[in-house]
Amino acid sequence: MAWTRHMWPGSLKYRMFVSILLFVLVPFSLFQFRNINQLEVKQKAGIAQQNATQLEFLKDSFESLKLDAFAAMLQLEREPDLQNRLIDPGMYPEEERVLFLRNKLLTVKNALMSGTVPLQITMIDLHGNIYTTMAEDLEQQNIASSEILDEPEFRRFDQTDEIYFWSIHDPKDMLAKEFPHARLYSFFAKLESVDKTTFGYLRVSLDISAWLSSITNGFQVKQSYSIMDGNGEPVLQTDDSWGQSGIEEMLPRFRQDPKFYFTDSRNHSLYNSIYLPNSDWYLINRFPLEALSGNIRDMKQQLVFSFSVTVCIFIGITFAIAYAISRPLRSLELRMRELVERNLEVHLPEDRYKGESRMLARAFNRMTDDIRKLIARLKAEERQKEAIRFQMLMSQMNPHFLLNTLNTIKWNARNHGDTGTSEICQNLGKLLECSLNTDVDLVHLREEIGLVQAYVHIQSFRYDHSFEVRYEVEEALDYALVPKLSLQPLVENSIHHGLVHMNRGGTIIVRAFRLDGKLRLEIVDNGQGPDAEAAGLSRKRKGIGLSNLRERLQLLYKGDARLHLQPLEQGTLVQLDIPLLISSPYGKEQQHVENPSG
Repeated sequence: MAWTRHMWPGSLKYRMFVSILLFVLVPFSLFQFRNINQLEVKQKAGIAQQNATQLEFLKDSFESLKLDAFAAMLQLEREPDLQNRLIDPGMYPEEERVLFLRNKLLTVKNALMSGTVPLQITMIDLHGNIYTTMAEDLEQQNIASSEILDEPEFRRFDQTDEIYFWSIHDPKDMLAKEFPHARLYSFFAKLESVDKTTFGYLRVSLDISAWLSSITNGFQVKQSYSIMDGNGEPVLQTDDSWGQSGIEEMLPRFRQDPKFYFTDSRNHSLYNSIYLPNSDWYLINRFPLEALSGNIRDMKQQLVFSFSVTVCIFIGITFAIAYAISRPLRSLELRMRELVERNLEVHLPEDRYKGESRMLARAFNRMTDDIRKLIARLKAEERQKEAIRFQMLMSQMNPHFLLNTLNTIKWNARNHGDTGTSEICQNLGKLLECSLNTDVDLVHLREEIGLVQAYVHIQSFRYDHSFEVRYEVEEALDYALVPKLSLQPLVENSIHHGLVHMNRGGTIIVRAFRLDGKLRLEIVDNGQGPDAEAAGLSRKRKGIGLSNLRERLQLLYKGDARLHLQPLEQGTLVQLDIPLLISSPYGKEQQHVENPSG
């Protein structure tokens, strides 16, 4: 396009720089950035897979904790000694009863605790006694069982038929001091005998945030977690930044595709989720991409820095190479400008150049030498042409003088009644007029036949009409183009070298016909043949006329014409093959040369 040609630099060194920049450095940089982006995507996918595995582990731990709590409840409920002491506490000494039940709860607590996770168990009988795993000072708080049983979670037993459930709540009553600023996940259960009679209540309270932290402490990268219920409401969030995460919008996608993960450009985090079906919760973790993006950012910065350094080095090297290439070209340009001013007397010192530049300088020197030789030869040829032209002009004067003299002789002979001499002069005049017309190389065949007839008329007087000439020419070939004076030298050879030794009966046949798309001209005589030539008779057919004709055929047809001499048993056959060209005469329907065979 035109605008691209205007935008493309004109200088060689700038073209080299722009070409390598566009076709090498820029594609290489784009390829590297693409690789880094793909690496980033793969790393995110790998991190998402790792987070999914961790969430699966958390899910298993959470479900295991709930099963252990339910199993502990069943164990306590089926313990006969514990059941008797809760149903009829007055039958046992108080100190012994409290110690026994406390030890039972501590045993369950130790079985449920994992590491240092805070966990407290509270058990209440129907007689208003409270048993707990808390420290002694907490047990002395002035808290009645009615206050605990009046909490919404315990009143839920009166409102529903549930005998156990899990609930998330804030710490109250005696738990408020044990779990300050915590979020509790508690297991509430009614303790029933075999006959479905309620004899107590059980509460196992767990600081879910502390539990989550203790489980995830072993993870290599610090992450934050959020628990949301099925309606998208937050149950637990390990830090305050979750409020602006927009995770609620992703919950429908998490429900459809458990392996789905997404990144949030606002806080540069990656999110994974897992569904907890028993609780209808979604456990979501947020992975900070600072470490990953920091590495990627460093890689991109290193790439940009490397690219910048490479471009700078490339610019220097490119201009150095371009200067090394363009300097001899510039020198050659200056020398070429001096060619005309110094008459081609310009020579490049080859020892100053190397490699291709030296070859270029050597070629330039050869070119100037060849040009000088060519100019000298052209000048010599021009001088030779001028001399030839002068000689030709001088030679034209004699035929003109002879033609005028012939006309005088012709009229003088006619006035004295010498018809033969007059006709000889008239036919000789035709030949002289044809030789004087140097502007025409091709003539009609009928005109060439006329010249042959004029020449034969003259020769028949010389040889006392001892031979005859017959013409066998197709009428359609009258206006075929043939070289001027092409038949005359062939007829001349037949007369002078074939018939001069015969007294009478000599015959020459001139034929013209089509053959394979060409024009065939034949001259046949019955003069001396190969036998007479072998007997020592002088018959030299290759004279000036034939050599002149061969050279003219080569110049006119460039190898597309053929002249062949064939000895016969009696006489000689001359064959001339030339391209068949028909030219309509003036006044006919066509005015141009054509090849009818085409």
